Amino acid sequence: MDLLLHQLIIHELEKEADSADARLFLTDSTIPTSDRAEALVDKLNQTLVQKEDVLNGYLSSPEDALFPGYFQHLLDGQLSEEAFIAFSRETMSALQLALQGVVGAKGGYLVYADYSEFDHRMLGIFLVRDTEGVVFQKNTAEGAFELNTITYLNTDKLAMACRIHIDRYDGGQGRCVELIKHAKSQKEISEYFIHWIGLERPESSREMTTTFLQVASELPLPAEAETGQPMEESRFREKVLQFAMNSPQKTIHVGHFEKEFYGEEKPVQQYLEDNGLALDEEFRFDRKALREFYNYKVSAEKIYLYFNRGHLKSGQIVVDGDSITIHSPDLAEQIMDIIGDNNRL
Repeated sequence: MDLLLHQLIIHELEKEADSADARLFLTDSTIPTSDRAEALVDKLNQTLVQKEDVLNGYLSSPEDALFPGYFQHLLDGQLSEEAFIAFSRETMSALQLALQGVVGAKGGYLVYADYSEFDHRMLGIFLVRDTEGVVFQKNTAEGAFELNTITYLNTDKLAMACRIHIDRYDGGQGRCVELIKHAKSQKEISEYFIHWIGLERPESSREMTTTFLQVASELPLPAEAETGQPMEESRFREKVLQFAMNSPQKTIHVGHFEKEFYGEEKPVQQYLEDNGLALDEEFRFDRKALREFYNYKVSAEKIYLYFNRGHLKSGQIVVDGDSITIHSPDLAEQIMDIIGDNNRL
């Protein structure tokens, strides 16, 4: 486990979806750190990390929202236990105020965790709810099993989750807040959490990944290490994809990308400046956006075609008006075999 738990506290927001009333159950002390507590936070953190598309943004200034002000007090208090407890209780009161009178939003348990992941200090807040499951209960008298229900925390499906990269916040290093992006049907509910946290200039992982890939496609081709000659475009695209997929914690570091392909040159930064674009030095990438950028799927009249940009650029697939030509001896041979088999029937 690459996670180290420093502090943990849990409060409850009592609210039904059809009610406008929100109540709090606030605890007075932190939960002692233990293997079980650390495993819980690790599970919640991984559930957030595995989300494909999350919102990334900045905290608004402490003068503009309650949460950022309380967060600054937490940092001013050196992340002490006293400051951590006070931060959690004050932000819970702010959430209650934000949800008072709101129909549709549901309550749950708010898990506040101060932890480090790969030596990066994090503050995570996770809204977790109970769910029911089924367990087998052995009935030795009857010589059979009975089905009983059990209530447990649903750590696989988070109603809300965010984490703040404390090191990034302290250093002013780009977007420091990650927040689960909900479906459009839950957009209104998500807005309350966005406003509660004070998230500014949110941009999704998908949007940032798309910007990065568009920039990469416009860069000059890097030189091959062995020959010094420009790399083929299709090979460069494949290596960019491999670089992203192999990046730890699904995070692309622009500086590492430039070092990997261009040595001491900074073509990404130069391109961004020349074209008036913005991209964080480090950001979570979206796997689906990566795959869609390099691979395409089209279908019509029950014909399905999967291809990538290399097939178009090399002329292996040619579009002429409303006709498509595919140059592939292997495909032609397979289709001829099918035609031959059908003729023999």
